[in-house]
Amino acid sequence: MQDSPHPKIDIFSGTSIALRLRQVVRNIIFPLLFGCLVTVSSESAEEPGNYLVVGSYEGEQRATEAGEHLSGEAGVEVLLLPVDVSGQIYYRLLVRLFTDEYDQARLKSQLRYAGVGDMWNISITGSEPGLRSVFAVVDYNDVDVEGIPVLSEAFFQPTRLVKKNFIVAGSFRDAAQAGEMYLKLSPDYEQVLVKLANVKGVDYHRVLVGPVDESSEEAFKAGTLERGIVNAWILRNVSVEEEESPLTTDDLLEEPVKATPPLTKTTSPVVNRPHPEDKATDSYNAAKLRKEPSPFFLSEIQPSSENKGRWRTDFAGELRTFDKPGINELGKNYASISIQSEYYKTWNDGDDIFAFVPFARWDEQDSERSHLDIRELTWVHVADSWEIRTGIRKVFWGVTESQHLVDIINQTDILENPDGEEKLGQPMINLSFFGDYGVVDFYLLAGFRERNFPGIDGRPRLPFLVDEGAAIFESAAEEWRTDFAIRWVQTFGELELGLSHFSGTTREPRFDLQLVTNSLGMPVDAVLVPVYEVIEQTGIDAQYFVGDWAWKLEAISRGGQQERYSAATFGFEKTIVGVFGSRADLGVIAEYLYDDRGESAPVIGENDVALGFRYAFNNVADTTALLVGLYDIDSHEFLTTLEASSRLGANWKIIVEASIFSNGRALEENLPGFLAVLANPETRLAFFQDEDFLKIELIRYF
Repeated sequence: MQDSPHPKIDIFSGTSIALRLRQVVRNIIFPLLFGCLVTVSSESAEEPGNYLVVGSYEGEQRATEAGEHLSGEAGVEVLLLPVDVSGQIYYRLLVRLFTDEYDQARLKSQLRYAGVGDMWNISITGSEPGLRSVFAVVDYNDVDVEGIPVLSEAFFQPTRLVKKNFIVAGSFRDAAQAGEMYLKLSPDYEQVLVKLANVKGVDYHRVLVGPVDESSEEAFKAGTLERGIVNAWILRNVSVEEEESPLTTDDLLEEPVKATPPLTKTTSPVVNRPHPEDKATDSYNAAKLRKEPSPFFLSEIQPSSENKGRWRTDFAGELRTFDKPGINELGKNYASISIQSEYYKTWNDGDDIFAFVPFARWDEQDSERSHLDIRELTWVHVADSWEIRTGIRKVFWGVTESQHLVDIINQTDILENPDGEEKLGQPMINLSFFGDYGVVDFYLLAGFRERNFPGIDGRPRLPFLVDEGAAIFESAAEEWRTDFAIRWVQTFGELELGLSHFSGTTREPRFDLQLVTNSLGMPVDAVLVPVYEVIEQTGIDAQYFVGDWAWKLEAISRGGQQERYSAATFGFEKTIVGVFGSRADLGVIAEYLYDDRGESAPVIGENDVALGFRYAFNNVADTTALLVGLYDIDSHEFLTTLEASSRLGANWKIIVEASIFSNGRALEENLPGFLAVLANPETRLAFFQDEDFLKIELIRYF
C-alpha cells in the first residue's frame, strides 16, 4: 500500500458508519470546536504575562507616536497602558517579554538597536483598562522624533535607498500577527521586514525575508520551505534604506549574547492604493506554516550570523485511544513519551552550519515503536552559487496535500505516524547549484533504510505481521546500495516547476505472502515479507498561483516494480482571507488522485477524490486545524483525518489528530477471510475499519 500523508474513509457504508460519524462528532469535533470558540473569544484581550516597559509619557499622543515609531523600527508589537502614579496619569509603552532567555536577549538587543535606553520588567494580566496596541509600520518622516527621549541618535546615521527582492513569508490583516512572525523569523534570516500593502481596499501586513538575488531565488525558496513556510512568493524591487555604516550589537551591548544583523529600515508604504510593484494576480497569496517544521537548515541559503552553538529540547507525552479492539483484539489505549534535542552551530560568517537532532521514544505497548534514532546530523557549506550538504538529512519534494508522489528521498516512518508525513533521516551528499537557470540538486544517497512496521502489540496494523528480518532486496548490495537522484527547480512568473529523477531502491516495498503451517501441513497463519526492488522514477511537480488560488500537480512515471506505470495528483487550494469577517483564514482543498494500473494498483489513490479544509485562526496561540477526506470512487472506501494544534503559553503545545477508516464490506475474521481481502483490490481498507483512533500529544519546549 502506497503511503499517503492523509489516511482515507467511507461515507457510503450504512448505519454503522453513520453511528461512527455521530460518535466522532460528539466526542471529537464538538470539543475541538468548543476549544476554538474559547480561543476566538479570548482574542480581544492580550495574554497575561511579563512585559518590558520601554517608555513612559505624560501625553497620550506623544506616547502613541513614540510607540508607532518604535514598532516600525524594531518590528515588534508595542502596547500602550495608562497608569495612575500618585494621581498623575502616565502612558507606558510595553513589549511582550519572552520566557526563553535566548529570545529575551535577542529582543533586548533589537530594542537597544532601535534606540531604547532604560527598560524594566512589569507583569500585567492583559485585561487592564485602556490597554491597546499601537503597532504600525512607519517611516522616519511619519513621526516627529525630536524631543522623544525613548529614541536615540542611532536613527540618524547616513542611509541610502536601494531596491531588493524579498520572499513574502506571510501576509496578515492583523499587524500583531505580522509582528509575531517577524520575531519568529528574525534569528534565521539576514533581514526580516514588515511592509504594508493595500490590496483591493484591504490593508495587509507582509512579512518579508531576504534579500535574495535573482540567481538564487529557487535555492532561497527551498530554504524557506524547510523552515516550514509553504507557498512563499517573490516580491521584487522592494525599496529599503541601508545604513552606510551600520551599527552592530557589539557596539550597543557590553556583553552581546549573539551577533544580530542590523535591522533594515523600510520606506513608507503606499496607503489606499496597490503597491506599484504588485500585479492584480499576485497581490496576495497566503503563506501557510506546515505542521512541525524542522528547526534546522532553515537558513541554509542566507544564514543570519555566527553562533557558538545552542541546544534546544522538547519533551512530549502522547496518548492514542482506539474506538475498538480491532481485528487483532488488542488494547484500546496506547501511551508513550518522546524526547528530541537539537544542536545548531554556525561559523565562518554563517557560511558553515552544523546541526544534530537525536530522537528517542518509549511506547508502553509496542516494543517496535520504542527506539532511538538520529533524525538529522549534517554539515552545510554555503558559497556564492553552490552549496554542499552532507550527513543524515531530510529532504521534502512535493506540493499536493493528499499524497506526495514525487517525495522519494527519505524513508517513511509509519511507527511515528501512519499518515506518512514523518520521515527517517537519509545519509547523503547533496550538491546544489543555483543561478539564472534555477536550482539543480544532485544527491548521492549512501545506504538504504528499511521501513519499520508495528510489532505484535502495535496499532494500527494488518492481521499479519511483517517479517522485516526476511526482507528481500533486488540489489545484490541489499541495504548498502548507493542510490542517485537529481532535481531541477525554476520559477517562471507565477509558475513554480520542478523536475526530478530517482534511481535506486524503492522506499515503498511490495509484500510476498508466506503461509505458516502446522505439523499436519495445514495453513494456520501468514506473514508478510517486504520486497525492495530497484526502480527508476521520473517526476514533475508544479504550482501556479492566481491571486489566492494555488493550482498544484504531482506526477510520476516509475519502472522496476513489475510493469512501468504512471500516477498523478492534481487540484487546487483556495485561501479565503478574513473568513466570516474575522482574522482567520480558510483554505479549501480539492484534489484528484490517479494511477493507470487501476484497481490492480496496490495503493489507495488510483481513482480517488480528496476534499479538505484548512482553518488558521491567526491568533496568539497559532491555532490551526486541517480536515481531509479521501473517497475511492470505485470501492467506495473513505478515510477522514483531522489535525489540529495550538500553543499553550510560551513553552507548551498541544496536537490533536484523529483518523476514521471505513469500508462497507463485511470482513470474515479468520485466515480464509483475511486472504480473501488481500486478493480483492476493492477492499483495501477493510483491515482498518475498526482501527479508528484519536491521538493527543502535549509538548513541552525547553
